[in-house]
Amino acid sequence: MVLGAPLCPPLQRRFGPRRTAAAGAGLLTLGVLGLARLDSTAGPLSVGVAAALLGAGFVTLMVVATSVVVHRAPEAHAGVAGGLQQTAMNIGPALGVATATLLVALVPHGGFVPARGAALPVLAVLAALALPAALALPGTAADPVGPAPSGGADWEGTRPGPAAPGSRRRPCVRS
Repeated sequence: MVLGAPLCPPLQRRFGPRRTAAAGAGLLTLGVLGLARLDSTAGPLSVGVAAALLGAGFVTLMVVATSVVVHRAPEAHAGVAGGLQQTAMNIGPALGVATATLLVALVPHGGFVPARGAALPVLAVLAALALPAALALPGTAADPVGPAPSGGADWEGTRPGPAAPGSRRRPCVRS
């Protein structure tokens, strides 16, 4: 994840947050599915590939989420938006671990045992739920399908542009 984090902003600038987050959700789901297929004969290469896909998916989603939440918030609320985003980033993994633990406890005969258990396939389905959320993110100017960012601005700027004349909204300074 540490090695992949610097690669995410250029990908997001090129493909937009929607496509980048959707790719991250796909990588995350593939990584969990890869772990679910492991058995006692699995070698280090298959474990490493599954773990790398998992890490690449997580880091992509985290970087895109941080960027969208903080950069799209009005400047006066950027600190609050960043704090809420960090809270969500801390609660999410805790809920994920709790869900995995619950699945292991509820499934008889080793629910977490790859290739036999049900926990990892269920977690893969939960990871796949990130895809609809990713598709709801703003696109780029070249990919305008979906919800438009506030202020009618495209993704090229980091913050929404000034309000239309006669509007009550205060203009926002571009960073």
